[in-house]
Amino acid sequence: MRSQKLPPLPEGFEYRLDLRHYVTPKLLKAQPVHRWFWFPHSFSPQLVDEILQAFPLPNGGRVLDPFVGAGTTVLRAAQSGYSAAGVDLSPLSLFVSQVKVAPLAKAALKEYLKFVLAYQPVQDLPTLPARMRKAFTPNELAHLYGLRQQIAQLPQLYANFFLLVLLRTQQRISRAVPDGGWFRWVQKPDQSTLIAGWFEEQARVHMEDVPTEAFRYPSIQLLCDDARRLDRLQGVFDLVVTSPPYPNRHDYSRIFHIELLTIGLREDEVKRFRYSSLRSHIEAKQQVQVNSSYPSFPKLEKALASLPDSADPRILPMLQGYFEDLYLTLRALHQHLVPEALCAFVVGNVRHAGVMIPVDEILVQIAGQSGYSFLGAWVARLRGNSAQQMGRFGRQPARESIVLLQRER
Repeated sequence: MRSQKLPPLPEGFEYRLDLRHYVTPKLLKAQPVHRWFWFPHSFSPQLVDEILQAFPLPNGGRVLDPFVGAGTTVLRAAQSGYSAAGVDLSPLSLFVSQVKVAPLAKAALKEYLKFVLAYQPVQDLPTLPARMRKAFTPNELAHLYGLRQQIAQLPQLYANFFLLVLLRTQQRISRAVPDGGWFRWVQKPDQSTLIAGWFEEQARVHMEDVPTEAFRYPSIQLLCDDARRLDRLQGVFDLVVTSPPYPNRHDYSRIFHIELLTIGLREDEVKRFRYSSLRSHIEAKQQVQVNSSYPSFPKLEKALASLPDSADPRILPMLQGYFEDLYLTLRALHQHLVPEALCAFVVGNVRHAGVMIPVDEILVQIAGQSGYSFLGAWVARLRGNSAQQMGRFGRQPARESIVLLQRER
């Protein structure tokens, strides 16, 4: 897109379209260890590099990601020699992040892989959730559970490594395929005879990234905690690099339901996670009460007032809850940041019922009422809208921005 055709930006915003691939998982997929698992809206480790270069940390600086996702921030910070912490309510996010930073030895992995591949298909399957039975054939489940039984006999760090390999293998087999903010069921023939080979292939890809000797990164905390509270987080931090879920109705507890069940969650635990997550989708429920001093934000009020009467009635409370949650997150972060600490929030504007919700601008207003100064925003790319939105309301580019904030003294 030529510069003269780019839409004008709010004050303090600048185009950084050279970063357009940094705010997607595109580059992440080719990065050792980072490539083991990602989410649809993961950013790439090169974004962390760019921020660290623009805002160098002092010696002993600490990095925090309150929405740890696939662990990109904590892993890249650790690879760069910094101690880091990651927080998330998602058991899947925490599991993936823990595997990526675990001190593993390649020689041990080779021996354990031989052991795992000596599995036998399970003849008597346990009672399984309906979704697992629909995603896989009985023969496939027999092989998958045979692998799980072997994996469960390994030391915990190595069992987790191979369980993540199993997750990736299952994604290749599953008939529940993520598709945007949901998943769709697809038809596939039985693939049970291919599972062992696919598992070994995936394991060897992961093992390529593991050093010969077990390597320990600098201090890393990974906590199951709510970014709106941060009750369990300890210490203070110099830099936050994070991306809260976008308010686009994508419910990761549904998109990654199979993965959550595989790592051991029960159906009621998946539902509990769905309801307690950030209110970026319509099924999340309010978990944190905003006190009476919650301020008003003109850009948010204007956007919400613009929603037509024909809009899905669930959208308004979702958006109200989402920005309340961002306010609570900034307030909770404030006590864990050193004075003048930098916060880089990757956010995406969204469109509902034809109305563009300027998430980045609203975040700037929220930050100004939460003890932060606005340093600027890098607009990394302009995204398209959903086919449904474009069909009904035409195309309107949606900014994906890195909003840069500084904790005030």
